[in-house]
Amino acid sequence: MKVLPTLLAASVFMTCATYAADSAVTEVSKTKTYVLDEENQRLAETYARMLRYYEQRNFSSTRSVRVLMGNYPQHVEPILYAAFERYPNHYRHIIKAAIDAEPAFTRDIITVALNLEVADPAEIVRIGVETEPSYAEAMVSTVDQINPEQFNEVIRVAVLTEPHTADGILRANKEAEVGKLESIIRSVLAAAPALGGYLADTISHIIGSASDTDELQAQDIERKRAIALLRSAYDAGGITIEQLKVIAARHELSEDELEQILHQ
Repeated sequence: MKVLPTLLAASVFMTCATYAADSAVTEVSKTKTYVLDEENQRLAETYARMLRYYEQRNFSSTRSVRVLMGNYPQHVEPILYAAFERYPNHYRHIIKAAIDAEPAFTRDIITVALNLEVADPAEIVRIGVETEPSYAEAMVSTVDQINPEQFNEVIRVAVLTEPHTADGILRANKEAEVGKLESIIRSVLAAAPALGGYLADTISHIIGSASDTDELQAQDIERKRAIALLRSAYDAGGITIEQLKVIAARHELSEDELEQILHQ
């Protein structure tokens, strides 16, 4: 695979001063703890030379990343590896530039940043959501896969950064097991309790998303799911008693079950 051979040739003529600057910068990089496969390592070295070439031409790190990502989005991993290694303190600008250049690759960009540990997962997601909020649920899901212990915190940060991401995050996790969903609802509503009314229909939809087996068993599952999720929503302070009663009636909960939600 050839990547801008003319730039590779040009990069050979870099000055000694530039090489010295490279050493000073990469000493503090965290990318050394992340191992690329052989092909991506070769590409990362190529892009590192290209970054040095662009630097000689007075390109900022942001402009360099935007140019490379715009031309070679399929090389997200080696491009960002090289950029984070060369400019470890510019991670905010690098993430934003990469997403701005190729929004469709947002999940891949966030994945690389998380794997390279360029910042705390919540900080990475905050930058990503500020840049491209429409991919918030994909970013949160990526953290769940890579750093699951940070899952609830990144949900909180994502919703605080852009409250309207809450609906998508809830819906994206509608098939999660009940305990996890309870935790997600609490995190969302604790971050933005004013959204409770807006999210009431979403919570009702999630309650009814349990997969069916036979009719009686499905009804039992749905009732237990409704009680658990509504209790979490109510305890988090995101929905009022009136909204709670409307959802409970929609799912045919009894007065005793409603009392259970309110007082247990």
